[in-house]
Amino acid sequence: MNKLLKILKRSLLVLLIVVPVSALAHFFLFPQQTRSILIGFSDFKKEGRLYFNSNTPNSKIDSVRSLIQLASRRVTTFWGQKTCDPAFIYCDTESDFNKYGNPFPVPAVTHIKLGAHIVISKEGIDLDIIAHEMSHAELYERIGFYNWTFKIPTWFDEGLAMQNDYRDYYSEDTLKARSDNYKNMPDVRKLVSGRQFNETGTHEQVMLNYMAAKHEVKLWYTKEKLDKFIKDINAGKSFDEAFK
Repeated sequence: MNKLLKILKRSLLVLLIVVPVSALAHFFLFPQQTRSILIGFSDFKKEGRLYFNSNTPNSKIDSVRSLIQLASRRVTTFWGQKTCDPAFIYCDTESDFNKYGNPFPVPAVTHIKLGAHIVISKEGIDLDIIAHEMSHAELYERIGFYNWTFKIPTWFDEGLAMQNDYRDYYSEDTLKARSDNYKNMPDVRKLVSGRQFNETGTHEQVMLNYMAAKHEVKLWYTKEKLDKFIKDINAGKSFDEAFK
């Protein structure tokens, strides 16, 4: 009995040390993601799954809520059903978005850990942008954190999300014009990491990456292929085996 009690005490001591140290390390490595996970403990107001600063005008919140509903319908149509119920964090100021979203110049971002958290800036109040982020969350929900992190290349994740993003700038017509009738296309399959995809080259080149990834996935996609791809990934196959 005394031996068991000693083991329990040691285990508790380890937990009391490891958990705070791990949480602190995660905050230093991923501050925006950590704050988003802990959004329920912030001073942001909560209505349903939407969090926002209490100083945000009601008209903005009404717009965000309406666009989330429309984006949800679009994503449901594409995937066949909606399985993810992400939290949404709307940031009406640049400082709030830097705090919860991303310090880089993007209109929205999806944090994938302990559930999906979609952070939207004031520039991200857009149906296509929100549908794009919700599609990221849907893929995550279907394959889990490990598979999403270690198996899915960024070009595929972004290309799949772009199937629900109808902005003219990323259309086939724009890609055709920008790539000299598809002759000068970036080799997006080599852009495996987020850094490779988003932080190499000029802003125009990064935008071309998104167009090319959208085009690549569009050529491959059918609902049947996507369903089988997810099944194969969850069965332990590599990305290349599942994507074929």
